[in-house]
Amino acid sequence: MLILLLLFFFLLIVYALIPDIWLRFISPIILRKGDASRRYIFLTFDDGPHPIYTPQILDILEKNNIKATFFFLGKKAQEFPEIVRLAKEKGHTIGSHGYSHRPVWFLPPNMTRKEFEKTDSIISSILGEPPRYIRPPWGGFNLSTVRFLNDCERPFVLWSLDSRDWQRGISIERIIERVLRKIEPGDIVLFHDGRWDDISKKTVEALPIIIGELRKRGYEISPLPEYNIHREKKILSLVLRAVFTAIDIVFYGVTKTIKLNDPEMLLSFSINRNKWRTIILRDGTVINKGDRYVEIHFLNDAISSILRNHQSLMGASKEIKRRLIYSIDRIIEYLENNNFSDVKAFHGITVLYRIIDTNIATTYDINPIFRFFVDFYEKLILVTYHPEGFDRLKRRGKLIPKSIWVSTISMKDLVKRHKSRIRFEA
Repeated sequence: MLILLLLFFFLLIVYALIPDIWLRFISPIILRKGDASRRYIFLTFDDGPHPIYTPQILDILEKNNIKATFFFLGKKAQEFPEIVRLAKEKGHTIGSHGYSHRPVWFLPPNMTRKEFEKTDSIISSILGEPPRYIRPPWGGFNLSTVRFLNDCERPFVLWSLDSRDWQRGISIERIIERVLRKIEPGDIVLFHDGRWDDISKKTVEALPIIIGELRKRGYEISPLPEYNIHREKKILSLVLRAVFTAIDIVFYGVTKTIKLNDPEMLLSFSINRNKWRTIILRDGTVINKGDRYVEIHFLNDAISSILRNHQSLMGASKEIKRRLIYSIDRIIEYLENNNFSDVKAFHGITVLYRIIDTNIATTYDINPIFRFFVDFYEKLILVTYHPEGFDRLKRRGKLIPKSIWVSTISMKDLVKRHKSRIRFEA
């Protein structure tokens, strides 16, 4: 149970904490603040549209000849499409705030993308175009948003000054004081036009006073600046590589995994002893408690490189198959050269068990709790590394990780048959 808890927290750190810290505070691709050299500020509003407060805020902005950005929730836009159209007609920019305001940190990859894709679809059906910007709920990120950000053609926008108008106990005076005390050139100011209950009523009352005072101080309130999302896309690839490199380092240290110094290898491996029940394989091989076996693992970065560098998936598949056979051959060679001739089988846990030759592989179900974490992790890898991203996951349907066993004798025969076929074709 302790191992499962540690695995859970490790996945949470990799999936949510690291990407959130990077994108929220470090990555230059996220728009957090405008040009501080000019006396401009930018007003943004989250969580609408609201049938009462959004129109009131639109009236205030119109009276002051101000254009702002509204980050609408998909489910509210669906309920009040006329307000979405009204905001657009008055010259304001429409952004996406996801569909339901769920905390992104805890959403699995498929639900994360659905939150934004569903909102894109709803707003496009209302306005004839998708939202121009994206702001994740709570300003949160996970590893799936990294991939989504890399795929989409719009910038993600956060803020540099939070008015705190979303707090239940905050007063109108406190909202005004906070904004005016902290405001700096280039600030993107966060307000809310659709928070729960009547809390946005305070925003409506505070906004005219804040606008008047800002103008007295010489600030110009402007639409969000143009931002070239393409200039830093390479940063996202570096983030993904860094995250999965960190996973590999920790994993190798804990499992004592061996990684051969060979650029052709697609597999790493560890040599373990069976600590559980007796396992009987398809070809009659019996693995008793204490017998040694090889645990194999895919090298994510190597597979990703193949997928990136091949023009077709068919070509990539052929290359992966060739290098998998080569990798198994090298592992067998390692076992023979290092006095591991007693290793009885190869073992791996994967969702890709359908590609294994059913004539030599023995497949078992795994513990449901452990299966959940394996399933989550392997889907995350597929969504992150595969060129088709989430679309590939959707087309694959339900993926269920299995425990796959192949005897060493069968593995040697597989390699031998493959080498013979290559010589015959040559």
